[in-house]
Order: sequence, then C-alpha cells, then structure tokens
Amino acid sequence: MKTRAIWRACLIFLLLCFAPLSRASEPGGDTAQKLFLWKVTGSPGVVYLFGTIHVGRADFYPLAPIIETSFKEADTLITEADLNEPQDSSRLLKMLLQKGTYPAGDSVENHIGQQTRAHLLPYVAATKELASSYARLKPWFLTVSIAVIEAKRMGFDTDKGLDRHFADAAAEMHKPIGTLETTEFQLELMNSFSEELQDRLLLSALLDAEHKTELMDDMLQAWKSGNADAMEETKLRYVREYPQLKPVFEKMFDQRNDGMTRQIEQFLQTPKTTFVAIGAGHLTGDRGILSQLRSKNYTVEQLQNRAMKSAEAQH
Repeated sequence: MKTRAIWRACLIFLLLCFAPLSRASEPGGDTAQKLFLWKVTGSPGVVYLFGTIHVGRADFYPLAPIIETSFKEADTLITEADLNEPQDSSRLLKMLLQKGTYPAGDSVENHIGQQTRAHLLPYVAATKELASSYARLKPWFLTVSIAVIEAKRMGFDTDKGLDRHFADAAAEMHKPIGTLETTEFQLELMNSFSEELQDRLLLSALLDAEHKTELMDDMLQAWKSGNADAMEETKLRYVREYPQLKPVFEKMFDQRNDGMTRQIEQFLQTPKTTFVAIGAGHLTGDRGILSQLRSKNYTVEQLQNRAMKSAEAQH
C-alpha cells in the first residue's frame, strides 16, 4: 500500500467510522422541512452546528441556501478533524504504521476469533484492494479499509463529503479553519481498543458489508429530512444489533461528545459566529452535543429550509 494511500485511507476512516452506516427509521410529521443544522446562541457568541456525512456524491449539492448563508456569515469554520494533510504527515504516517500494523512474521489471523476469520478470508478473496496487504493490518485498520472500499463501491467520495465542501470553501474565502480533534488523538483512540473489541469491530464491519447500500440509503434519508431522532436510532439499533460494541460506542461518541461540547461552549463565550461541521451522530441522543448544550441553558434552534416554507405558503 503506497504511503499516500495509507494516509488517505486512515483519514477517510477516522471521518467515516464515527458516523455508522446503520438503519434509520423513516421520517415523520413535519421533519421533511427541517435541516441537520442548529443555531446555538450564547452570550455573546453564536454557533451553527451542522451535522455532516463525511462522504458524498454530486447529487448532495447544491445545499439549502440557509446552510450556505450560515457558513458565509461565520467568522470561523471548525471541522471534526484536520482535512488537509499536515506538514508533518511523515511523522503521522510513521505513527500509523507503528500502531496500525503488526511486525513482520505476525498476522491479523493470530489476533481475531474464528467467526471473524471465517468472514474475513472470503471478503479478502473477493476484494482485490486488500489481497496483498491485509495480513499485517490490525483489526481496527482493516475496518478502515473496509469502510473505504464499501463507500467507494456505492459511489461515494470523501472529496464530495460535506466536511470537504466547507473546508475547500473556507480556504477559498481565506476564512480561518480550526479543528475539534487532532489526528494523533483519533489514532490513539482507535489503537486503545483491546484486541477483543477490535475483533468485534472488524466482525461488525464485515457483516455490515453484506447490506451496506440499504444502510447508507436509510441514514441519508434521516439526514436529508433533518430527523435527529431517526439519526439517533441509527446508533441505538447498531448497539442493539451488536451489543458487544457498546464500549466502543461509549468511547467513540459519549466521551468525545463531552470534550467537543466543552470546546463549543468556549466558542459561545466569544463575540463571534462559528460554523461547526461535525459528524451527525455526535449531535443526537441524551449525551449528544445538542442535549448537553440545552442542559446548560443555551438557546438551541433547529433551522429549516426557508425556500420550502416559502413555497408552501404560496399554496
């Protein structure tokens, strides 16, 4: 696997896997007008929280005008992770290879259970991308590769992802860009999982690959309708289907949400407007960022597609 390909695969997964491609319930009521965009008002700051999907297609665009307007009004863009390869990418690549691969002579097959192995080997045999490199990849990094492969098969591309869209726009406008987390932090998080949890994570990814198209379509429906309850159901159903992954979700969502909320509070304490583009799964649920901000008495308003409301008013 080439250096750039390894780095890009890692970045894709760090963005993709934190918003699981799992089943979402159908939207109902008036949710069709809502957007996955919230305006949070503090004293004296304002934060727009936009829940993103980290891979995309051309038909995602154009976005609703209010989304683009909110972004343009903001003084700063904040993304979940750095979307631009940093100057010290060679150091991060070295870290990835150290933490994400086994030494020569060892193999992932020595570190996974029989059930996972029974699903992995046929998948590798049918997947040319993994044929020459899978053996030395740790289970969490194999999950990286599977996420990349399956997204590509469905026609999705990180270059068309919503995070990338705003990062590129901010660079063109010379708008300051910040991040909530470092790549080092995310690498350490993935590598901190025990072998048992990594085995479970890989198995769930292999099982999901069998019906990934259906899962992504359902998640997109929840996002497009601004249905936060349905998006939360993606997480709840995933944990119900794979209860052994609950500790992983606590680390990947709950604990990270706490730290992200604290940073967003800091933005709200400055006399500026900040546009935060973050994986949609971090916003929802009892320990989600929106719930935490409401509990701290910030004003949280979900925004709607004004063009749709205007059109309906004419009928």
